[in-house]
Order: sequence, then C-alpha cells, then structure tokens
Amino acid sequence: MSNKNTIRVAEFEKLYYDDTKPFKQKHWEALCRYLEQQNKKEFGRIEYYRILNKGIQFTNYVGVIQAGNLTIEVLPKTDREKTTAANLVVDKLETEDSQKRQSWHDVLLKMLKECRLLQVSHVDYASLNLKSNSILEIYLELFLEQTQKLLHEGLVKKYKKKEGNTLAMKGQMLFSKNISHNLIHQERFYVRHTEFNRNNIFNQLLYKTLYLIAAISSNTSVTDKTNRLLLDFPEMPDCKVTSATFDKLVYDRKTERYKEAILISKMLLLNYRPDITGGSENVIAILFDMNELWEEFVYRRLVKSGGEGVQISRQNKKPFWYNKNDDYYKKVKPDIVVTKNERTIILDTKWKIVDDNRPADDDLKQMFVYNLLWNAEQSLLIYPGSHKNCEGSYLHFDLSKPRKKDEKEEFFNHCSLAFIDLLDSNVRLVSVEPFYNLLKGL
Repeated sequence: MSNKNTIRVAEFEKLYYDDTKPFKQKHWEALCRYLEQQNKKEFGRIEYYRILNKGIQFTNYVGVIQAGNLTIEVLPKTDREKTTAANLVVDKLETEDSQKRQSWHDVLLKMLKECRLLQVSHVDYASLNLKSNSILEIYLELFLEQTQKLLHEGLVKKYKKKEGNTLAMKGQMLFSKNISHNLIHQERFYVRHTEFNRNNIFNQLLYKTLYLIAAISSNTSVTDKTNRLLLDFPEMPDCKVTSATFDKLVYDRKTERYKEAILISKMLLLNYRPDITGGSENVIAILFDMNELWEEFVYRRLVKSGGEGVQISRQNKKPFWYNKNDDYYKKVKPDIVVTKNERTIILDTKWKIVDDNRPADDDLKQMFVYNLLWNAEQSLLIYPGSHKNCEGSYLHFDLSKPRKKDEKEEFFNHCSLAFIDLLDSNVRLVSVEPFYNLLKGL
C-alpha cells in the first residue's frame, strides 16, 4: 500500500476531516456508521474512538483502520506533546515527526509479534516490513502466505452428513421422506449419507476471507496473489460468521496447522463492515486495547527472563469484600504475581504517563491492597518510559499511640516504580533493576 493512502496518528489524538486532504468527510461518515454498527453487536459497547464535530478522537485502542481507500494507523503514545493529528499522509509529514511515528509503528509490530498476535518468523518479519507500510497489509500478506502453504500441503477433509434425493442408493434410506418426495419419481432415493470432502468450516472461513481481501485491498500485489489463490481453491458455500463461529472451532492433529490463518481470518471477518449506504467507503478495523497489550507484552518478556525456581502467574484472584445478604464476594486481581521460595512480588502494569516519579493515588492504594492480601513485602508498578526506576515504601503508623514530633518514621513494605523504554532497540526488562535484584535475593 502506498504512503499516499496512509495516515499515522497516536492514541488520544484528534483528527479533523478536510476535503482537500486525505481524511475527508466521506471517511468520517463511514467511521461514524462503523462505530454505530459495532456497538450493536452482542458483546456491548466498545469505544474504539470518539465522534467529534467534523472529526474523531482516538482512544486507548491501537492498530489499523481502513475506510475506503484510506488507511489510518493508530500508534502507541507515551508523551503529551500533540493533541491534534496532522491530516497528512506519511510522506508529507515533517522528517522528525515522520521518523518518530515510524519508530512507534515498529514498536507496535514488535509488541504484536511478542504477544503472538502477529505470528511471523524473523525472516518473514523483515521482508514484510520492507514490502508494506500498513499493519493491515502485513496481516493480509501473512494470511495469504499461510493459505498458500495450506493449499500446497493439502486442505483438510472431514466427514459431513448429507440428506436428500439421489439417483443411486447409498447410505441410509429415510422411508417416510422417500414416500413423500418420490411417490412419482420412483427412480430416486431419499437417503442420508456421509461424504468425506473439503467442504468444512475451516476451509469455508479461508475461502470467505480470500473474497474479503479481494474486495478491500488496493495493493495490486496482494490482489493478484488473492485471485490466484481463489482459482486454486475449491469453491465453497458461503457461511454466516459470528464470534461464536470461531469459539466453536475444535482443533485436532489435522487442523492445528490452520490456527495462524484462522486467527487473522477472525480479525478480518469480525471487524469488517460494508458501506450500508451502497457507497465505496467500506470499513475494516483491527484494533487492540493498549492496556491489555502492555500487560501481555510485559508478562511474556518476564516469562522469558525468569530464573530457576521462579513462578510467574497472571490474574490471580482473592476476595477482599463480602456481602453476607447476597452471598457476594468482591475480588481483586493483580496483573502478575511472581513467587520463589514462598516469597511473593506483585507486579501491575500501567499504560500511562507518570511525571516526576509520582504515581497516582489510586495506583498506590491498589498496590497497598495487593501487598496485604498476598502477604508481599514488595510490589512494582511498571510504566512505559525512559525514567529511572525508583524505590518506594509505605509508612507505618501505630494509631494506638500518639505520634511524637521527632519520632522516626517506620516503613513496612515496598512499592517501587519500574520503567521500560519501548523505543530502546532491545526493549529489555533487564532494566527493571528492582525486580531482578529482588529475584536474586529470594
């Protein structure tokens, strides 16, 4: 996809339409319709972006949106420098701004790859980076490569029950239906039989996705590859697709190899909305909650670098409030719990900007509760950024005794701050010194 069709914005930036620029009123109207349709779905309201007068404001969702021939990449952001995005294509941005956004584009790809939302080998990753400017194009290229591989290996066949009239007797005859259907045409047989063929839900999803890519992509290379695959692919009946369709899929030894292609198929099919007005501004969006992506990224990096005897788990729950009348528990769950030798460290990821190493009161109170419930002497708040890590502790006051003016303050457990610089080429968690020092001491 050419740069002339791609705009890059950051989280929480505002983008206003201008018919003399790439983002036009027709694109704004298409995005308004998309959000309205998306929020009618069964899992409730999701605020991918906010509708403004003559514009939109992006939220904490990052990824890519394509409206007609325009692609908008929504990138992570760890500063407050800009609040309004320039309605300019990538190659028209100022050099410094363009380079900065390219860096965050690369960071987002790295995070998606680490979180297994972009399944690609190191070789493919490099080549796709060179060939595509859009995250959406990378997903399309990956899907086509996976589908081509499946075709070469041979599409999976499954048994499928069929029922109807045949000219030859095969399977089980359904006598009551045979009489009602074939009273005149006695040369026919109404039977139920089993066929072993490629017409199954896995291949139907791939086929439907190929047709979708042919409709949404303006990249000639992608379109040509898609059309060639459609010629080689056996014709499949259309299937109605919902989130339940993918939830019901059961993978076995033969279909395990479909997983990567089906993951991308799910992203594309569930997030595509054709223009209901009959225009050409169809919309597709692949967006990820940045808070969840940050938590997943940190967790996977920690698992990779955990030492011997270290156990790293996620989303452990404990009750902290109980309503006896309704027999109801209110529970809390930290993002990550690290244990070794029966000692515990609590880690909570926060995708937000922290100035002067001063975390929000709510964050500190949250960690205080975690420390008490998990009997942890140490907890860490992990933020993005290049600030220096700092150690902190909670003060202990004995409320049963009046505090003397010169009495020395006592500290009883710790809550430190750790920062990970995502613009560091290595993006290492080794820089989280308090965490690793604690692990060595466990």
